[in-house]
Amino acid sequence: MRNWMWLLAGLLAATTVLAQVDEEDAGDSPAALMPAAEAQALLAQALPAEPVARLALLQQQARAAQSLEQRGRWVELLAELAQLGRNQPRGDVWVRQYLSAEFVWGSSGKSLAAADAYASDATLSAAVRASAALRQVYALAQGRDRALLDRMWSRAQSLTKQALDETGGQDPGAALRLQVDRLQIRSEIERRDGRLAEAATTLREAVRLAQKGVEEARRTASGARDPAVQDAYGWYDGSQGMLTYALVRQGRAPEAVQIGQGNLALWRAGQITDALGARWSYRLAQAQVASRQYAAALENAQRSDDMLQRAGAGPASHARWLARQEQVRSLIGLRRWAEADAFYRDFLASLPADSLARDRASDWRLRALLAAKNGRFDEALETVERIHRSRTRLYGEAHPQTQEAAGVRAFVRLLKGDMGGAWGDYQPLFAALLDSPGGWQDLDLSGARGFVLGLAFDEFLREIAARSLRGEKVDKAWADRAMQVADRLQTGSTHRALVDASARVLAATPALRGLIEEEQALRAAASARNTTLNATLGEEDRLRRRNASDETKAQLKALPDAERKQRQKQQADELAAVREQIRQQREAAQAAREALTQQRERVAKAYPAYADLVAPTLPAQDALLKLLSPGEALLVVQPLEDATLTWLLVPGEGARFSASKIGAAGWAERVAQIRTALDLSTGRPATLSPPTVLALHEVWQELIAPLAPPAAVKSLLVAADGALAGMPFAAALTAAEPGAFVARRMAVTQLPSAGALYALRRTAASAPAAKALFGIGDPQFKSTSRPGRAALGSSATTYDAGWGFSYGDIPPLPETRAELMALARAVGANPQADLLLGAAATREAVLAAPLSDRRLVAFATHGLMPGELPGVSKPALALAKTADAAASPLLELDDVLTLRLNAQAVLLSACNTAAGEQGGAAMSGLVRAFFFAGSRSVLATHWSVETASAAALTSAVFAAKVPRAEGLRLAQVRMIEGTLGGGRWAHPFYWAGYALFGDPSR
Repeated sequence: MRNWMWLLAGLLAATTVLAQVDEEDAGDSPAALMPAAEAQALLAQALPAEPVARLALLQQQARAAQSLEQRGRWVELLAELAQLGRNQPRGDVWVRQYLSAEFVWGSSGKSLAAADAYASDATLSAAVRASAALRQVYALAQGRDRALLDRMWSRAQSLTKQALDETGGQDPGAALRLQVDRLQIRSEIERRDGRLAEAATTLREAVRLAQKGVEEARRTASGARDPAVQDAYGWYDGSQGMLTYALVRQGRAPEAVQIGQGNLALWRAGQITDALGARWSYRLAQAQVASRQYAAALENAQRSDDMLQRAGAGPASHARWLARQEQVRSLIGLRRWAEADAFYRDFLASLPADSLARDRASDWRLRALLAAKNGRFDEALETVERIHRSRTRLYGEAHPQTQEAAGVRAFVRLLKGDMGGAWGDYQPLFAALLDSPGGWQDLDLSGARGFVLGLAFDEFLREIAARSLRGEKVDKAWADRAMQVADRLQTGSTHRALVDASARVLAATPALRGLIEEEQALRAAASARNTTLNATLGEEDRLRRRNASDETKAQLKALPDAERKQRQKQQADELAAVREQIRQQREAAQAAREALTQQRERVAKAYPAYADLVAPTLPAQDALLKLLSPGEALLVVQPLEDATLTWLLVPGEGARFSASKIGAAGWAERVAQIRTALDLSTGRPATLSPPTVLALHEVWQELIAPLAPPAAVKSLLVAADGALAGMPFAAALTAAEPGAFVARRMAVTQLPSAGALYALRRTAASAPAAKALFGIGDPQFKSTSRPGRAALGSSATTYDAGWGFSYGDIPPLPETRAELMALARAVGANPQADLLLGAAATREAVLAAPLSDRRLVAFATHGLMPGELPGVSKPALALAKTADAAASPLLELDDVLTLRLNAQAVLLSACNTAAGEQGGAAMSGLVRAFFFAGSRSVLATHWSVETASAAALTSAVFAAKVPRAEGLRLAQVRMIEGTLGGGRWAHPFYWAGYALFGDPSR
């Protein structure tokens, strides 16, 4: 199931189509609010008629309703408070609180209408109008009318500037609220434009400013129940909530999960209200859905919905929509199709006549998906064919919107059993997403679109597997496309981290940065062209409906003949003029897409390594076959939920395809058992037990033997996904005999993906570096300076005893010193000049070292996986701590990309960087980073290897005068046969833990 899960998480996440955002509530303080008895007594009081007294009691009653979690009553009170106090000094606060509360807890459509009324009222202050205008823009950003959104955003910016000018330095709190509000809304515009990184950056600034506002409010507050503190905390919490959604859209779901879990912990500890606890429950749920934690997400979403309903949130409220949306997504992720269908239909039926709520909640993709999955194929086809016809008429066949509709129809047809029709629909989608590296950016794959298209790809792979397991012949074109999909899945799992890390490369390469900025400008221009076209298409649709309406027909019928004919001609001319605009705008949009494609081609030609990093090519089988040398074969392994697909490409013989009945979960269990059985560090006997022999042979029998690799294959390149990325294939047994290891028959090299071979071999190898080695090892993790706060990673927060961890507690690696010394002797290096050891093995020293003239670069230290330590979101290597407590001791993915290597190999020793499923994915990103930096291969370990055998094996590998993969195989065979180590290292524990990534021939 791993493949479609990655797609559900939003492969190469771009802009969302169905907005998945959070409204920044103006309301809840982290401190205890009003006591219940006091709140109930206040709400029981009748409101006086005198305006000043009425206004004072309304404020108290609003706080009381908020304290009692009576959200419906709270919205009603805020509505009257906003109306009565609109021209009062804090009128902007009350108007803004009402509009936000109405949107979140009441009716989002009613909030939108009220916001426009307030913003348009010239009798109100600029602050009130600006606040209302910003609320209106936020609501419009959740809809589909981009032309109206742009007009209202322009008005909101103008009013905000006017309000800030009028406020000046007289009311810093009001100025800060407007600044945070504007940042939040700007992030929504950036999201709509596909500028996801900018949106996240904008929201981080909003969080920073809002936090400053909380600190200032607390400093001047009369007590914890001061309304100013509540208001300030609402801004901070809302900004944080919006940031979690922005992080998910960027592919940073783990960071969003951490933020959500931290805030839920505050709720459980009673430090924030139930209202915020409910909202953080659905915020966490959306991050967990993106992280494929569907069961946990469902639990959080259900709890949130229950709490919101008890608090009085209306069915059309933004908060209820977000909570219920995550329930639908969680049920789909758990493949509980009937429940998801029933829940979604009930959800839509419960919505009142609120156009904005219905527009956001009712998504044609989900309707078609759930109808098809529950056997209502006619309903599903009617839905998707109507959309496809409309988009074909409006945009043409080649437009991404039309290709998306074709992909959804392909999914429905496939479920119905119409493989021929489905194949015809899949083709344009494959062409858009697999044949063009930029296609994944152009056709946004997050939100509902990513969900449904992810399932469309999954269903295609499932059908291929099912046909193969039934013994049916699989068409070569289908198998070829399926392998490209697998390649994309293997590439996509680490792509987000690499794209983020590449910012350092752009900063250091002005010419490349200029080209990328031009590409971004062209992408924005293409988006603007499409926006203009969409607006004109909407106008054309409005005119057609108007002309065909009964009302228009009745009006025309009532006119005299001459006037009727004149009016009909005017209507026809008006419609014709709009259609001419559409024709011209279509041509302009197509020209903009072509210009964007040409710019991408210029980038790829001028900087091919960068293009491989951020938009890797997905070569077809024929292209890959041309890259393979005689004696080589490429094995691609893609686990699905219920099966595993395998391909073997042999030069001169073509591609072979097979499927195993064992799925992803089965392989995860088997690989874990194999790794445990091979681990001698626990005192296990140094022999292979019969169950272990059978398990190692099963790997060969299920994944390789059905493909019948020719005897002439002496070098096997493996691109495997999921848990199989951590499988030591050299230890698989070709027969059910303890010594029949694959290593005896062929060398094994791993690849991050099949497409990585294209990047490695499309250019000739450069001349070998002059010097043999540069090694970094035995780093001193404990600083000799006074204890301070360490910055463990570019995004680390506080990192001290509160985490229960200190960097100095990382276990030292004194044995790596001897390992590097032995390696230096084996390759003829000078240990004094060519090794950085102990306190000298720092990040700064590595970045400053002349690595471009070394054939081998060795890191003998711990590898850290994302999430292993607070603040570590990318794979990193642990280096020596310096006296500067603020300096990071980690060599992160970003740093690796900036290294300049000309290395035949990079050795990652003692760090388990290829271990396990998570390690396999992280290792893929680290390997691709080292490839980009200039290394032809990377030698890492699946598990912690024994010191003496490690020194002997690595020395033998790098001293051998043969290609690296063959050198590793020969060293492994020598250990098996006892000529290296005298027989004490014959067990796979000592030699099978090494994984060579890259080009085996260089």
